[in-house]
Amino acid sequence: MCRYKIYIEGRGWSVSEKYILACDAVALIVRPRYHDFFSRGLMPLQHYWPIPGGGRGMCRSIKFAVDWGNAHADKVLPTINPSHFVMNVTPAEKL
Repeated sequence: MCRYKIYIEGRGWSVSEKYILACDAVALIVRPRYHDFFSRGLMPLQHYWPIPGGGRGMCRSIKFAVDWGNAHADKVLPTINPSHFVMNVTPAEKL
């Protein structure tokens, strides 16, 4: 099991964001430029840890999130759990 998964937009549309969110790992999502119907319902620090995009600040933000999460492991996964959103809020019957 992975503790963290990072999603960074590329040049084309990808379903990898949904796979990352379906895992029982904290999703670190670099601020996306585009949003699809699925991602509009996600709440920062509830379903994912937001990372500002671009430059050196992005790398520092990822390091801070991982360091903070490792130091507070008992708080992070129960609080920031995207798999609940993926599995319960959007059941297959509604897609």
